[in-house]
Amino acid sequence: MDPHDLLADLDADQRRAVTTESRLVAVIAGAGSGKTRVLTRRIAYRIATETADPRHTLALTFTREAAGELRRRLRHLGLGQRIEAGTFHSVALGILRQRWTDQGRRFPTIVDDRPRLIAAALNKPNEQLDDIITELSWASARGITAETYSTVARSRGQQPSKAARISEAMAAYEREKASRGVLDLDDLLVRCSRELERDQAFADAIRWRFRHLHVDEAQDLTPIQQRLLTAIRTPTTEDLFIVGDPAQSIYGFNGSDPDLLIQVSDRFPGVEVVRLPVNHRCTPQIVNAGVHVLDVAELDTNLRSSRPDGPLPTLTAYADENEEANGIANAIAHTGEHSIRNGQVAVLARTHQHCARIEHALLQAGVEVRARGFRGDSSGRRALDHARRITSPAALRSWAHDVLDGDDSPQIPREETASGTVSAQQVAAAALEHLRDQPDGNGTTFASWMSTTDPFGIQQRGGVEVLTFHAAKGREWEQVWIAAVETGSVPHRSATTREESLEEARLLYVALTRATTECNMSFAERRGGYRRSISPFVADLDLSAPSASGPSAELSQAMSHASTSMAKDSLERLRTWRENTARRSGILPEELCSDRLLRQIAEQPPTSAQQLDELTRWGQLTSGRLFPDLHATLAEHS
Repeated sequence: MDPHDLLADLDADQRRAVTTESRLVAVIAGAGSGKTRVLTRRIAYRIATETADPRHTLALTFTREAAGELRRRLRHLGLGQRIEAGTFHSVALGILRQRWTDQGRRFPTIVDDRPRLIAAALNKPNEQLDDIITELSWASARGITAETYSTVARSRGQQPSKAARISEAMAAYEREKASRGVLDLDDLLVRCSRELERDQAFADAIRWRFRHLHVDEAQDLTPIQQRLLTAIRTPTTEDLFIVGDPAQSIYGFNGSDPDLLIQVSDRFPGVEVVRLPVNHRCTPQIVNAGVHVLDVAELDTNLRSSRPDGPLPTLTAYADENEEANGIANAIAHTGEHSIRNGQVAVLARTHQHCARIEHALLQAGVEVRARGFRGDSSGRRALDHARRITSPAALRSWAHDVLDGDDSPQIPREETASGTVSAQQVAAAALEHLRDQPDGNGTTFASWMSTTDPFGIQQRGGVEVLTFHAAKGREWEQVWIAAVETGSVPHRSATTREESLEEARLLYVALTRATTECNMSFAERRGGYRRSISPFVADLDLSAPSASGPSAELSQAMSHASTSMAKDSLERLRTWRENTARRSGILPEELCSDRLLRQIAEQPPTSAQQLDELTRWGQLTSGRLFPDLHATLAEHS
């Protein structure tokens, strides 16, 4: 990797974050400001300049999918060595497994089915335990035990009767786990932290192994994740790079704590704080709407857009929820077929109930809705259903080998599965591939990996996506409809404290900044027979006339510096390639490749058909067929 090439397409703030000589760095990255790009470039730059060793580099992420994306991006940048990247839970699992194996201790079974265990502990159906499960998860993520819960509950103003009920449920849950000899995911973090805190020699060995620490989505870390981070860090020779955005902290119900970033200078004395205030994703009008929501909630932000002006967001009132759902569906039906086919349209809402109503209206209007989850023939479906119930990596590996060894029928090559048929043998082979990538995976992680990575290239790519605000985090679409922006929904009626109300504002901010070009909000004047009014977060938002809020002169200069003539030339040649290729195939250029994906190809030119497939998800046959011509196009005049 050439260090200069790693910096060519970064703006001034991103470049500073990547190149700073400080070893203790916190990057406050606003929505759309290139958080993941900066994180991957920082890792690659440190390794390219030989200021970090890939064998001792650890990246802690919030999800397994994020860890996989980070590794893919590093490969595209040319990093040949593999770094350690995973969630806090997977890293803790690996540390504990090795530790207990070395000590000759039996490693317990890890379970990720808290509702089922709580239901068994209390001898009640799951549906009667929603409030207990939610509160127990919140307490567990904060390291609160049954013995200390009552004190915490009093400080939160909780009724004594409810506090006693939750405390008793927590104690019963612990007894149930002990009787079964199992640990849950939060137990992994607590046990790992405790081992490191109690054994200095063990802690020194782990700190030597993980000398260069990187933390993604730091605003979503729970107190017990922060405890593990503290246990792994080496305070005397600090080498820590954290990235996040307090304004996108939306998992308070799971115990996340944005104070790590809000009070970052107090938490990490001597830290260099780098702010990324430039949104490269959304138009100024959309950014302004998101900033307005945070301003109403009195949350700090300094975000601005680097993009040219676009249409103002809209806000439409409907008589009731049915009229709203039908109105959204009819509006989307007239947006243009190519946007829907290219997956550039989404509807976001606060709850699953809202989403279900809108999805039904879209289907009734003849609008294609993107299917979620794995699709395949009956044998593939049955195989995945069986695999998802497997709770350990050893059992999953054994099952996969049994399936492959027990059937002599020929496997269908991946490139021949476009019809949507997948065999049990292919699912088993995919399970082994998943375990190569995630050695500590199980049936749950495998099912998630299947739906996220689409290893057979058969999942639907077009259609309108209908998602909750939470599920939309980390995604983007050209056109976004945001439904039920009204009292009772935004903020949600369950938000009764100041902290919960702030999180509701951050949720709407996240939803708004998923739109790159067009954002349409709506609300119902009556829902469920009850009168509603516009959400206070947008009640005073001025949507009367567009403002000239495009890039400033300073920002334009920074953009010009970041967008080199080589990148511009590559993008223009790629547009010509796309037009010619699409014409030969008899399709529209946008149907072959969206502008956003074209920019990604220009920024991260693939050097093989495999890399092209990883970047585009076109499938191995299509990527193999298109790569030679595309590669020749990129090589022109280079």
